[in-house]
Amino acid sequence: MSAYEFFLPASIRGPLRFGVGAYSVFIVWASLRPAGTGGAIPHLDKVLHLIVYALLALAISLAWPKISKLKVFWGCAAFGGLMEFGQALFGIGRTASFFDGLANSLGAALGVYLASLVMAKIAR
Repeated sequence: MSAYEFFLPASIRGPLRFGVGAYSVFIVWASLRPAGTGGAIPHLDKVLHLIVYALLALAISLAWPKISKLKVFWGCAAFGGLMEFGQALFGIGRTASFFDGLANSLGAALGVYLASLVMAKIAR
């Protein structure tokens, strides 16, 4: 049994994996619903994009520890890009933004980095 399996046994990974699926559905819903009113704080949405995708990458990395961190990063970055593409495609009052996609990718990188730190700490 690895240190990771001792810290996060299969009985916890199962619900975590379900949570990742539910969180992904939430991201799709939040990304593709009709646009609301703009926020009062400029560029706050970029911070939210970063946090949302950091949490996604962190959760995926912890729920499926055998998947390489590079694959997790690219998967989350591609998912974020698809959400931006969907906003442009569906004409729901939202626009695709390169900078939103960049924030998604930076968030994915941050999440993978945090997962690496957590797993290294557990392995000690």
